[in-house]
Amino acid sequence: MRKQAVRYTISGVVAVVLVIALTIMANWLAGRRYVRADWTSTQLYTLSEKTENIISDLGEEIRIIVFMTPATSMFDQVHELLERYKAVSDKITVEYIDPDKEPLKTRQLAEQFGVQVADTVVFAFGDRTKYVTSDQMAEMDYSGMQYGQGPTMRAFKGEEQFTSAILSLVAPDVPKVYFVTGHGEASTAASTGGAGDRGLSVLTDALKRDNMDANDVSLLSGEVPEDADVIAIIGPTRAYTEAEIAALGAFLDRGGRMLVALDPLIDTDGTMRSTRLEALLADRGVIVHDDLVVDPSRRLPFYDLSAVYLEDFPSHPVTQGLEGFAVLFTVARSLAADVGSAAVLVQTSDEGWGETNLGMLLRGEPVAVDDDDHPGPAAVGIAVERLTDIGGDISDEAGDDENYRLVVFGDSDFLTDLDIANAGNAILATNAFNWLVAREDLVGIPPRDVEQVSLFLTQQQMRNLLLLVLIAMPGAAILAGILVWRRRRH
Repeated sequence: MRKQAVRYTISGVVAVVLVIALTIMANWLAGRRYVRADWTSTQLYTLSEKTENIISDLGEEIRIIVFMTPATSMFDQVHELLERYKAVSDKITVEYIDPDKEPLKTRQLAEQFGVQVADTVVFAFGDRTKYVTSDQMAEMDYSGMQYGQGPTMRAFKGEEQFTSAILSLVAPDVPKVYFVTGHGEASTAASTGGAGDRGLSVLTDALKRDNMDANDVSLLSGEVPEDADVIAIIGPTRAYTEAEIAALGAFLDRGGRMLVALDPLIDTDGTMRSTRLEALLADRGVIVHDDLVVDPSRRLPFYDLSAVYLEDFPSHPVTQGLEGFAVLFTVARSLAADVGSAAVLVQTSDEGWGETNLGMLLRGEPVAVDDDDHPGPAAVGIAVERLTDIGGDISDEAGDDENYRLVVFGDSDFLTDLDIANAGNAILATNAFNWLVAREDLVGIPPRDVEQVSLFLTQQQMRNLLLLVLIAMPGAAILAGILVWRRRRH
């Protein structure tokens, strides 16, 4: 009897050991050979083929640091998406930092990577870094706020932003952007906060996060730096010299990229002061009008007619990601495209126009559109590409090095520290520079719609559910217990 008991004991122990071993082996295999499934109707977590191709070819490690608490609304989406990135490439490592539970580590890493806002995902590659904030990851719906409801996520743009960040880090070249000085342009120095201050530090920081090198330059010598990829002219108040204009023209002719933002320079007598850039731009297919943009249907509250918000964006790489946003232009002049290769980026509504009677505007008198004005919709942003002949012809045979790109805005204030944080201004600004350096085709991943699943029950259905959960199910268990007890008793 004892031998049989010992046999049973040994058999039981062996069986337990085998079960444990099989469990460990199954988990080991499952951790290395598994299949992920995405059961969401919009395939929210399924990586695109473009993303898989990009991250599968990584040669060096990409470190990703997520500054989010698990209670953050987008934490689950970010976590699941990054797990998919890790599953494709072993060169990607992800670290999650909870600012509430790890304040010291959060502060240390935030200072190391220059993180200034919460709910941020940092991508690090060697000595390069780029971060993606929560407002860049989602398209929000604010329509319910008028009824006292909070904003809801309409679409998740995590994959687009994360893949774009990785691409910008591993790109072999760092584009050089030079901001022209010497004519009253906005300064790349930090803003002092004064009413007349026009700092560009926020913009230059954004460019550096996109791995562009931003510097100041003077063109008074009549030469553009040889390593310049983009020349930016932001809000000059004085005229350029003929030597500078010639240098800028030659820069474009050899395939340069340029962004020009010209403000209305209205003198006290109601005339518009010239910067000499207007003629250069006209030769390149962009007419800069001597007017002031007004749009009564897009007027900003508590401002005069010259301050408008614009939400009409024709399809173009520069306007990607602006769906559902508006841009704020406080004082702008209208533009017109004079060649077929020019594309309008931002425009007023049909009710807006370019007002040419500047004296009336200065005096605060009411204005209305007339025959002398430029009718709406009035363009305030235009992009030109591959214009190689001053006469207006486009050469399709020119090589990429001979094709230039040009972006012109009728306002510079939306780029300054005081205004760039408003609405979609920062998106428009960074998109323009990324298009100029030909990064617009790197990522073409559309945002994924977020499922909004709601269950609505009638009162009768609620009563039936109550009877089922509180009476029927417990009653069935009690009845089954009674039947078992009676059967065993008899």
